[in-house]
Amino acid sequence: MKKMRLPLLIALGVAIVGIVFGSFFDLQISKAIASSSNKFALLISAIMPTIGFATVAAMGGGFIALIVKGKYHIALKVLLGVLAAACFGVSIFYPGGEYFGINGFYNEKIKWLGYVIVVIPEAAAAFGGYILFKDCKNENMWIVFCAIIAMLLIGLLAVIPTVKDNMRRPRFRYLAEINDYSMFHNWWQPFKGYKDYIAAHPTVAHDHFKSFPSGHTAETSIVLVGITFLPLANEKYEKYQLPLFLIGCGLVLLVAVARILAAAHYLSDVSMGATIIIGLLTITNEIIVHIKALQLKQF
Repeated sequence: MKKMRLPLLIALGVAIVGIVFGSFFDLQISKAIASSSNKFALLISAIMPTIGFATVAAMGGGFIALIVKGKYHIALKVLLGVLAAACFGVSIFYPGGEYFGINGFYNEKIKWLGYVIVVIPEAAAAFGGYILFKDCKNENMWIVFCAIIAMLLIGLLAVIPTVKDNMRRPRFRYLAEINDYSMFHNWWQPFKGYKDYIAAHPTVAHDHFKSFPSGHTAETSIVLVGITFLPLANEKYEKYQLPLFLIGCGLVLLVAVARILAAAHYLSDVSMGATIIIGLLTITNEIIVHIKALQLKQF
């Protein structure tokens, strides 16, 4: 969407500024405000991935709407049905583990409960997606959905895990726990002694060395993706786009602050998590803008 170019660039610029600022003050900020026992921060950390993946669930509902309302070949409808099921499954699987996982209110015995908790809001999001797209005027909206899926796969399953596994930055909460800040690494410094450290401390959770970048912030940033492309389905949504985008940015900022307060991430971590998704979104938006077949037109 051409109208989203400037808002996206501003959001991306703010995230990049966060990386730069964190490059100088990461440790000082976390020492001043972070605590692994901050219940409010843990609550926000648990809830926000559910909100982020609600966009994916809504897209699943959108696929169903296109199947019901669209005039597509049966083979394509079958494919859209598979994608709808995949979207709903993903929207349950990923946020469900956050409530009682190591980054939430940690309790392995009731970790299953997190998946039960997310079913209702994600089902509601899927139904909301059906309502939003049942009057879709863009016959190629399914291609836009597929582009979004490809973008999210690149960001969430390729870029972020790969960077985490290569950098192995120690989380602030672990440094505070062992009271050894000499292990602090800047975001651009891989923890080269990670394997030796784990070998010497086999009981230490590997998750303590996945600080950079922030997955929670990236997942919450998914809301910006849905908002950016929503008017491609129906022009009536365009007037709501910018206010919703600002609210979405507020949610991303909220989870970013919460992750710092919870001692799970540094400022540069959360800023990079947002930068990755917003950067990919900016690129994807620019590609879609230049593909005439994906622009709004009547069935």
